[in-house]
Amino acid sequence: MSLTSLSRGLAILTMIADNGRMRVDEIASVLDIPASSAYRYIKLFRETDYLYELGGYYYPGVRVSSRDEQSEKQHLVEVAAPVLNRLCAQTGETVILTVRVQMAALCLERLSPRRADALSFYRGSVRPLHAGASATTLLAYAPADVVATVEQSSMRKFTAMTPDADRLKVLLPAIRSNGFSVSEGEVDPFMVAVAAPVFRHGHCICALSVAGRQQRLNGQRLDDVVDLVCKAAAELGSELGSAAGSTAWMTEEGW
Repeated sequence: MSLTSLSRGLAILTMIADNGRMRVDEIASVLDIPASSAYRYIKLFRETDYLYELGGYYYPGVRVSSRDEQSEKQHLVEVAAPVLNRLCAQTGETVILTVRVQMAALCLERLSPRRADALSFYRGSVRPLHAGASATTLLAYAPADVVATVEQSSMRKFTAMTPDADRLKVLLPAIRSNGFSVSEGEVDPFMVAVAAPVFRHGHCICALSVAGRQQRLNGQRLDDVVDLVCKAAAELGSELGSAAGSTAWMTEEGW
């Protein structure tokens, strides 16, 4: 019996949630449908935050929570939501949650105040690990082979402020020493970002960031934002280490 349109869509979401990630050709093969048909579903789900794509693979998005009555498993974004909302209200700036997936930084969530700046990093987008506080914080705590690969790669220059390999060799130890990163105009001109790592059981799970215009994030206010971001990251880490947060879904490649 052929699948109805609705049941086919649900089957695709269920398979990806169960497997963690899948390619379009894998989905088409399992359901015995043309790849073009599978892609139409994937395109819709990606546009509505049910899935995100990286390197040809599709992963469960924020709307695909693995929660069930037995495990009560939540998506990382669900666990982080109270911290993100509070940080956005405290700073009046855009708040970003990122995870490392293979060799890239993925934006899982972005919350903006009513006054929103033009940022190129948005929910579901990916960015190289070498540029911007939201990404370099993840790189600072990545395995040595990932760091080496990034430093040896041909790194894209977004602006004149984008770090090169020599700058990264100084920047990454400083991030680990300070416990946070501050970037100025590395990806988007005239924008400042502050990011801090979030740890669970000694692993950097994600990075929590605040971003805004240089004219607002400077001097004492920048220092205040650094303090708020570090406190929020520590709070989220505690939540992830609790019984409720210990099973939060997240991509294993972020470890």
